[in-house]
Amino acid sequence: MFAVLVCLGLAGFLAPAAFAAHPPEVRAPLPWRVGGAFGFTVDAASFPDSAGYALEVYVRLAPAALLAVGGGGSEGGRFALALTLRNSYGGLERHVEQDFVASGGDTAGGLGKVVVLPFRTSAGEHRLQVRMTAPARKGVSRRTQAVSVEGVVTVPASEKGVDLSDLGFVWSESGGEDPRAFRRGPRSLTPNPERLYGLFADSVRATFVARAPAGSERPWHWVARILDAGGGAVSALEGAGAAGRWLDASLAMDLSQQPAGGYDLEVKAWQEGDAGALLRRGHFSIGWEVETWTTSPQEILDGAHLLLGPDSEEDYARMQPGEQEKMMGDFWRERDPTPDTGQNEARETYLKRANFANRTFGRAGFGKGMFSDMGRVFIRYGEPSEVLKQVIPARDNTLAEMIRQLAASDTREVGDLNDRRIGPDMRPFEVWIYEGDIPLPLDADPHAVHMPHTRGRRLVFLFVDEQWLGDYRLRYSTE
Repeated sequence: MFAVLVCLGLAGFLAPAAFAAHPPEVRAPLPWRVGGAFGFTVDAASFPDSAGYALEVYVRLAPAALLAVGGGGSEGGRFALALTLRNSYGGLERHVEQDFVASGGDTAGGLGKVVVLPFRTSAGEHRLQVRMTAPARKGVSRRTQAVSVEGVVTVPASEKGVDLSDLGFVWSESGGEDPRAFRRGPRSLTPNPERLYGLFADSVRATFVARAPAGSERPWHWVARILDAGGGAVSALEGAGAAGRWLDASLAMDLSQQPAGGYDLEVKAWQEGDAGALLRRGHFSIGWEVETWTTSPQEILDGAHLLLGPDSEEDYARMQPGEQEKMMGDFWRERDPTPDTGQNEARETYLKRANFANRTFGRAGFGKGMFSDMGRVFIRYGEPSEVLKQVIPARDNTLAEMIRQLAASDTREVGDLNDRRIGPDMRPFEVWIYEGDIPLPLDADPHAVHMPHTRGRRLVFLFVDEQWLGDYRLRYSTE
């Protein structure tokens, strides 16, 4: 029987997912990155063994998730993990439940928590469901929270009686006893479910296993290549194995000269005398910025939300961390007003405005200030030239008069702000006015043929606190 083992793994980033009674189906290839109030990453690799096939599932909690659950402290919390494996017809193969303790202290040295669960299975497609239940977040809620995901994993079948495993991405490997690592044969392996390399690990490491039919005792050969996003080979490595039915190999390939982005690791293996080779390929990413490794995955997605269109944002959320780094790097490089200097003023301006918006316009229960209507306008255009506001309402119809003035000076509709009310209209409001040389929004496409012209324009934004809760909503603008 397989034992359930717990080990430590490396930090990475998680894509947002909804909290739902039925887990969302993932159509993207592994690894699956799931998020929310806390998040985890799921990866898997299958290996032939003496009894058939073993599927190893790696579930990883990133340091950001552990710190969020622990409220920034080192106190541990008890997590519950449930994995269900079904065949392609929906029949139950195995269900495993495991509790484990993880805490902010597990992030020491940049490490997170990884749980390794091996399954006995067969070749072909299988449906994997992973459900993680976290303890209540410190200072936020007394209720536990659960996040789950479901998708298809494929165990490669034999080809002419020969098996080649998936590529198992590894953070570290040692021959000794490591209490943090997963034991496979004589080696201690720490899996890297995030498949992230670069700043804190400048060599990609992987393991793979091949099995020949009984009686085939010939020597083994293998070659590995790293392919860039365009399919070009940027590195190659060759290896060999002793004569026998089995090849149990590992590799390490230097990445120190490769830029951030997505890459494929390709491995071919064969025995002497074979007419062809078996091939396996796995996708991974490289990241060199500290933020790629240390910033909360939700913070990374939040930072891109106001800059990318819906389609681009959806693609961004599915990317691996190094690919996200490259995409945003290209985004800001195109908007750098002084590309010959070491500073990117456009990016710095965006970060300053976003920080100001979070500090100024955020309200408890309403989310981050950068996502409020006021926050969005401030990030796009900066500080207004003039602000007209009525914070403490007078018992008059100042807002109604303001609406009449706006309607008289512009042809667009002002919507339900014209609704008649009984008695004075005392809703608090603010009017932001931008005049003169108004800079282009930071998210404007620098390559667009028809750029929005802002010189000499007068932009007006009217925000109304409908419920008197400090939640000012944009009700009218000349943008």
